[in-house]
Amino acid sequence: MKKRVRRESLIGEGEVDLTPLIDCVFLLLIFFMVTTVFIEVQGLVVDLPSEAEAQEEQQQKKDVNILITATGEFTVAGTPVQASGLAAAIKGAMDEANNRNVIIQGDPAALHKNIVYAMDMATGVGAEQLAFAIEQLEGEEQ
Repeated sequence: MKKRVRRESLIGEGEVDLTPLIDCVFLLLIFFMVTTVFIEVQGLVVDLPSEAEAQEEQQQKKDVNILITATGEFTVAGTPVQASGLAAAIKGAMDEANNRNVIIQGDPAALHKNIVYAMDMATGVGAEQLAFAIEQLEGEEQ
């Protein structure tokens, strides 16, 4: 008489077989990978100047400096100017310097109205950016 060997399942009772589930997830992964459309992102086309052009442009540009003394006298690019001719002097200095940036340096004792007047004149003749500078004395902290 032959003995029948009873095979027992590798999976015990009450346990779930995850192999079909893993196969299903793997097939879904492959499906989505195959059907995905990869869009090529278009960027901006930028025409950058060469290094020589950039250096030449920087050498040509100089900031326009306006100095205001405590007594209300104006100096544009090293030339003393009356308040009535300030706008024309700033415009001429900006054209000569090939730059629309203006730096206003006022004496600490200068009146605010003179500084605001210089700002108004500079923006009125086309200054793009205004900056303020102060002269720091030795021993002073910022």
